[in-house]
Amino acid sequence: MKVDSRLVLKCLMWFVCAFHVIVGAGLNLFEGMAPLMAEMYGAKVDWTPEFRYLLKPLGAFMFVLGITAAAAAREPQRYRIVIYAFASLFLIRSLQRLVFAEEVQQTFAIATGRNIGNMLFFAALAAALIVVERLAQQNSADRGAGG
Repeated sequence: MKVDSRLVLKCLMWFVCAFHVIVGAGLNLFEGMAPLMAEMYGAKVDWTPEFRYLLKPLGAFMFVLGITAAAAAREPQRYRIVIYAFASLFLIRSLQRLVFAEEVQQTFAIATGRNIGNMLFFAALAAALIVVERLAQQNSADRGAGG
C-alpha cells in the first residue's frame, strides 16, 4: 500500500492550521486558553496583567499564521514556501528550548524532561514537514513524467 504523501502533507498542515487558529483566537477571546496552554506545556506562570496582555498580540500572530497554514494545506505545491517557513519556525522553537533550557526551567518551572519532550515534538514536526513535502514534490514529478 502506497502512502499518498500529498495527503499526509495536507493533514499535517491542517493540524498546524487548526492549532494556530484555535490557540490564537483563544488567547484573545477566552480567559481560560492561556492557563490551558501553560498546563499543556507544563509551565507555572505568574499571571500578571502585563503578561496576560502580551499574550494577545501573540494570539493575533498565531491566528494569522493559522490562516496562512490553511492556504498551504489547501494547495501545498503552490505554497511550498509557507510549509518551509513553518518547518523553520518549529526548528527555531525547538532550538530555543535547547539553548534557553535553563532560563525556561527557572522562569516557568518546566521540568527538563518535559522541555526535552516539547523540543523533540517541534523538531519532529519540522522534520516531518520537510520530508513529506519533498516526497510530495517527488511524487508530483514522477506523475508528471508518467511514473
